[in-house]
Amino acid sequence: MTKTAIVTGATSGIGRAAALRLARAGFHIIATGRNPERGAETVRQVQAASGTAEFHSFDVTRESDWAAFADTVTATHASVDALINSAGSFFSKPLPDTSLEQFRALWTADVESVVLGTKYGLRMMRDTKSAGSIVNISSLAGLIGLDDCAAYCAAKAAVTHFSRVAALEGAQMEPRVRVNSLNPGVIYTEMITGAYGDSDEVKAFVMDGNALQRVGTAEDIASAATFLASAASRMVTGTAMLVDGGRGAD
Repeated sequence: MTKTAIVTGATSGIGRAAALRLARAGFHIIATGRNPERGAETVRQVQAASGTAEFHSFDVTRESDWAAFADTVTATHASVDALINSAGSFFSKPLPDTSLEQFRALWTADVESVVLGTKYGLRMMRDTKSAGSIVNISSLAGLIGLDDCAAYCAAKAAVTHFSRVAALEGAQMEPRVRVNSLNPGVIYTEMITGAYGDSDEVKAFVMDGNALQRVGTAEDIASAATFLASAASRMVTGTAMLVDGGRGAD
């Protein structure tokens, strides 16, 4: 039986790369996002790679949208084997210049979306009796402090620790569900180029402090997400997996 993987934020960056990598690993992809046109492009890319995919457009910060989506998925799919909570947002600003409204907006996008995704992911896996794996995309910023990123660091720290607690609950389910956070370093994606531009200087920034001295890509994170989603990581739960080229080892 073909396994099924849900990927939020699958319309670009790490989410799209994860959808493609999981499809190559044999998963049927349920891609989600807010932009149907970009979602259709993700589906086309999966199909071009000889995979299968479908797209559902909804807002991952709205619980009513998650509830409706979960009902649809459990009614049409025999199992939910993996969920990659990849949707999120980013901004960099000194704390004295960060408004509470900006902080709350980032918290909603990066934390509440993951809390809801994990909640309904556990429900879908319970209802389909799936021994699934939930991967919450966090960040190196959830483990160390970064200048001008107080809001982002706080949000990603919450995602990292929330994932540990959710792992304890998932381990009590029958069948058991694994939950991990995946903590990328600075990765060269649209989120970075949108904030800082696309240039050699930005690539140098991405490599700054990186022991391997290479530019991390969305595909690097997608490979790690696929490992955590697969049976190859069957003894891995409640961990924060760093994929940062050694930046956090300094």
